[in-house]
Amino acid sequence: MAIIKTLEECTLGEAVKVWNLGFEGYYFDAASTEEKFMKRLDTEGLSPAFSIVAFKEKEPMGIILNGIKESQGRRVAWNGGTGIAAAWRNQGYGQLLMEHTLEVYKKEGVNVATLEAISENQKAIRLYEKLGYRVSDELEYLELAGVLGDNPFKERGNYQIVKGLPQEAGTLSFYKGFYPWQTHWERAAGGEAVFLQDSAGNRWGYAYFRRSFDQKGRHTGTTLYQCESDPDHPDADIIVMGLLEAVFGAMDVDIKRIIINLPKSSYTYPHMRRIGFKPFARQVFMLKEIHKQYLDLSRSES
Repeated sequence: MAIIKTLEECTLGEAVKVWNLGFEGYYFDAASTEEKFMKRLDTEGLSPAFSIVAFKEKEPMGIILNGIKESQGRRVAWNGGTGIAAAWRNQGYGQLLMEHTLEVYKKEGVNVATLEAISENQKAIRLYEKLGYRVSDELEYLELAGVLGDNPFKERGNYQIVKGLPQEAGTLSFYKGFYPWQTHWERAAGGEAVFLQDSAGNRWGYAYFRRSFDQKGRHTGTTLYQCESDPDHPDADIIVMGLLEAVFGAMDVDIKRIIINLPKSSYTYPHMRRIGFKPFARQVFMLKEIHKQYLDLSRSES
């Protein structure tokens, strides 16, 4: 029988060991070190109190990392990774850990549980569906590197770009608080944000992002977390394109541009594909209602 502990009851060495064992042979290299593991918990808002580790024969053999936060009076949970050591796979331990995680969510008053799964990982997706999750959207990581010959962006009309902080996006009525967890403004805290507003100061769109630099201070890349306009605004197209120009410039600089976990249902998605962004990873976004409340996922706030 497996013994389940919270992550805070484990040593850091045990946590890193089981994480690496659990993701051995995964779709991408998820190996971690103690330093990287601690940074992941911090930057992704994962809680040792809500995360769990399974032990078998006194050795750690399975792990689920979890985060829980408030969003406009609702409790939202995110499964930030489920891993089972190779020697214990296909024996029901993944389901055991997921069931225990759902009990944690219920105890903590979670209203909606979220997770992402690699699109090719049909076995995991079937398990999550068995436990009551449903696929809410398809997600893509998009990339565009190098220089474009022509500036793809349109004029902004009578709108103005103003700079701000990522957390300011969370105060807007059309903020996408129920997009994937890793795209929320908290994940971009300390980064940059731009807003598009009219002459009266009304903000009709937002984008937040991070820029990366090499050791010589040269701009090497930009990662975009969210770029959205008020979906009911008649100039939504102009707003989105104006924001993208503010984030990426005229596309005449040789850098890498990344967009993480962009829902294919997003108003922004077709704009990105037309510009030339191409997918390099695909996932599904899955939700499970626990303590039911009305969830308008298209216009939710955080």
